[in-house]
Amino acid sequence: MTQARIVLRDTVRERGQQLLETTKLGSLTELINVMFARYGRHLEETWEVKPMFPSLTQPEPLPEATTPTTATTAPMPETDFTFNEPLTGL
Repeated sequence: MTQARIVLRDTVRERGQQLLETTKLGSLTELINVMFARYGRHLEETWEVKPMFPSLTQPEPLPEATTPTTATTAPMPETDFTFNEPLTGL
C-alpha cells in the first residue's frame, strides 16, 4: 500500500472529526478513502459547471402587469368558510 502525507487546516480537521463520529470510521485515513471512493467521480464530473442548453444573452421581458378597473371587475362571490372551522370530508 502506498503512503502519502496530507496536511489539513484546523477547520477541516475539526470537520473530519465530526464526520468520524457520524460515520463511525476508525481514522481520518479511512474517512478520506471513503470520500474518494464515494464522491470522487461526482467531484470530477461537476468540478466545472457547463450549461446544458444554450443560454440567452437577454432574457425575454416580462409582460406588463395590468390593473383591472373597478367597472370591469366581477364581484367576489361570498363564502361561508372561516379558518376557525375544522377540516371535514377528507
